[in-house]
Amino acid sequence: MELFALNQDVLALESRLALIEGSARLDTLIALAWALRQRDCEAALRLVEQAEALLNDYLIEDAKLQGDLARLLLIKGEVNWLFADLAQAEQQAMLAISIFERLGNHIGAGDAKWLLASVWLDRGDVQHHAKWLELATNDYAQAVDTQRVAIAHARALHFAAFLDAPGTSARIAELFDLQQEQPAAVMAWLASALALVPSLSGDQVTAIRAYSQAHLAARDSGQLRQAILNASNGADAFATLGDLDAALEWDEHALALARGTGWPSMVGNTLMQTGNVLRLLGRREEAKAILLEAQSSMRELSSSKSYTMTLQYLGDLALDSGEPQAALEYFRQVEERITSLGEPYFLLRCWRGQANALCRLAQPQEASAKVAAAFVLASREGSADEQIKALRIYAELYHLHPLPAPEGMASASPSLHFLNQALAVAATINGYILPSELLDEVANAYALIGNYRLAYSYSQSAAAARDNKRLADAGIRAVAMQVRQETERAYASARYHQQLAINEASRASYLQETNTTLETLGLIGREMTANLNKEAVFATFYRHVRQLLDVASFSISLLDEDGVTLKGSFCMEHERALLLSDFSVHDESIYTARCARERQEILINIRPDEDLITSSWIEGSLDTRSLLFAPLLAGERLLGVMSIQSIHTHAYAERESAIFRTLCSYAAIALENAAAYAMVDSAQLQANAALQELGKAREKLADHAEWLAEEVSKATGEITQRERETVYRLSKAAEYRDRETGAHILRMAHYSEIIAKGLGLSVADRELLLEAAPMHDIGKVGIADHILLKPRRLDGEEFEVMKQHALYGYEILKESSSKVLQAGAAIARGHHEKYDGSGYPYGLKGQQIPIFSRIVAVADVFDALTSERPYKKAWPLEAAADYLKANSGSHFDPDCVSTFFDHWDEVLHIRERFQDEH
Repeated sequence: MELFALNQDVLALESRLALIEGSARLDTLIALAWALRQRDCEAALRLVEQAEALLNDYLIEDAKLQGDLARLLLIKGEVNWLFADLAQAEQQAMLAISIFERLGNHIGAGDAKWLLASVWLDRGDVQHHAKWLELATNDYAQAVDTQRVAIAHARALHFAAFLDAPGTSARIAELFDLQQEQPAAVMAWLASALALVPSLSGDQVTAIRAYSQAHLAARDSGQLRQAILNASNGADAFATLGDLDAALEWDEHALALARGTGWPSMVGNTLMQTGNVLRLLGRREEAKAILLEAQSSMRELSSSKSYTMTLQYLGDLALDSGEPQAALEYFRQVEERITSLGEPYFLLRCWRGQANALCRLAQPQEASAKVAAAFVLASREGSADEQIKALRIYAELYHLHPLPAPEGMASASPSLHFLNQALAVAATINGYILPSELLDEVANAYALIGNYRLAYSYSQSAAAARDNKRLADAGIRAVAMQVRQETERAYASARYHQQLAINEASRASYLQETNTTLETLGLIGREMTANLNKEAVFATFYRHVRQLLDVASFSISLLDEDGVTLKGSFCMEHERALLLSDFSVHDESIYTARCARERQEILINIRPDEDLITSSWIEGSLDTRSLLFAPLLAGERLLGVMSIQSIHTHAYAERESAIFRTLCSYAAIALENAAAYAMVDSAQLQANAALQELGKAREKLADHAEWLAEEVSKATGEITQRERETVYRLSKAAEYRDRETGAHILRMAHYSEIIAKGLGLSVADRELLLEAAPMHDIGKVGIADHILLKPRRLDGEEFEVMKQHALYGYEILKESSSKVLQAGAAIARGHHEKYDGSGYPYGLKGQQIPIFSRIVAVADVFDALTSERPYKKAWPLEAAADYLKANSGSHFDPDCVSTFFDHWDEVLHIRERFQDEH
């Protein structure tokens, strides 16, 4: 599967999954969960749960089974990373790497290392980020996956641009042919690198176009995190251009996407960028509130680049607000974090900020040291613009505070010395337009020393610069408006093509659904017409109509022999049986009677503003908004009327009506067959009844007497059995219904005793657990066979019924005075609770779950995984062990899992001692 799937591929996977069942769903489930891991984390995790259940229920080759488990671990790990649980994400990625490398799966190992690179980046450790990204690239190269290699190279270039923009530009040209169209998954990173190179050199127009391209490519390839970052960076480029309105629009778009995900790093990043734009707009109170919210949302990511930039912006805001002490504190926090990020640009900004704050706090020596460090770094990095900014701070510092004259001063004042240096540096920049603020500062410096001629000259230059800047700003705004229109057209085009893809996928899905429906109707017809019992026809029809249509209420009324009375024969409402009254076909107030009289289909839709109480035609039933009635006709003869109802408005269109008509035709044929069979059977019974009545009575008396004698003898023998054997038989009752074995009971009970011993439970408690553990699934005796013995995965409603076995078991055992049965009741109720609170029946968490139940959960799952059943093969011990370890702390109590593996030799001995019979 691809590292990142396109939107159209996701639609295809969703359509495919809807049409397959059983073990055939596994590969599609995993592929779709992988594709949705950033698009919809909750949906991805739901699919992971379904896939894990299939891995437990169906036979899979060992290597594939373990690879699938590792891929599911990786999906959960990426979701944990996105929600800032970095420790859990790292643990899951490392475990996935160990599995993939053992299997020789370079693609899987590379994907896990890609995730680890992201984890370390959010920790603010760029060296580990680069190391894991390089290892991922090597794995992709060994797997000869050229697209993954290209994505990894593009990601590396994205981060390299911050450190060496010119070198990155050359490296891009070396690795990529930009004349050829690149896949969207690659462009999400490559276009971002192509944006950063001109952005850092001042060409924001080119940068914005590239950021827009990167954003669209990231959205199309499901890289929502990268899409948010590119939108946010585009906003920053608009802000640098001076189009703050466009910047705020892009920031609000990025923030809406981020809030929709709930990911702390993305919410914090977009809040940070929005806060800075508000600062530049002069909306300081709003900016402060937004920036503090950004800081709070990223409190678990305090070493990350985004958190550090938030502190920088808070420092800038404090300077703007006249709070130099607060600004200095923020800039010092930035300096503590910035070194590990290894980005000189941010360090320059930090030192300049500190120098400004120290200058305003009347600490000229400390301010001078900071601005000197900034100037040296700017010179080393070849950034003329940063050199000019540092020299201007120097000039202000010497203007405000008495400091020793700078070395080699040739100008009339220290301020002029530094300002003239700034003018000299500016002259080295091709096309550089001197800012009016710099020229004003030079004019003021000359005025202070009495050189009014030069002061006037520079004042005129400053005025001309302001005029030129207004013209330049107008040009920039025009360019910004053009870029904004271009990006809006690009977004509109992308949405149009995406809608086309959705429509095409929907059309294909509809055609497939229609074919499937026709095939299903044929099967239903054969099943219904084969029934020779009226009640069986009713039940079969109800079961199938609920599978195909939206049905809240369902009823059948059959015409009596008098030809006038419609007798309520069958009615169900949400699986609850209702009694229907009899009524005349001439009753004007009942829709069923009208359908019988007119002998044609009736569809009723209740308007949203109509009183629902008057709309229900079944007394005591749900209030429904869509009602569909159809006559049951055998040729020209009316048999009765069927009705379905829904609580939703306009639930039945032409498609639903056609399906219902077809089912009604099958039902009419089936009822005719059942009636004919009943007449023949009745005649036969009447003919035989008189001859056999006396003989049957005699046989019945004799048989009953013999049966009573046998039952008395059997009951007397059973009473004498020991209590322990009673408990054992009670436990096996549930196991036999569930197609388990007695050996399973013994194994899991002894596994439980091992864990209890390792945890330090008393001898008495261990013996009690050994006897009570086998009763963990006694509640399954209360589950219907069609659910309990279903050979395929249960649907949602069936699973909710199955979950009740925990409470059934508790209710069966709780009233006993026996300690063993009381312990069994507690175990039955609690052994499906999960350590993270996601289990049932009560969602207990951690130590809230009784210790016996936590122990039995580990023992029962391990033996179920490693045992062969008619519907699945046994898992290898290594795969089952990996499963327990991977779910330690989520499904299972970590202490129980650790203790279990501390006594591994004893576990293996028990498996050997209690083997299943074959």
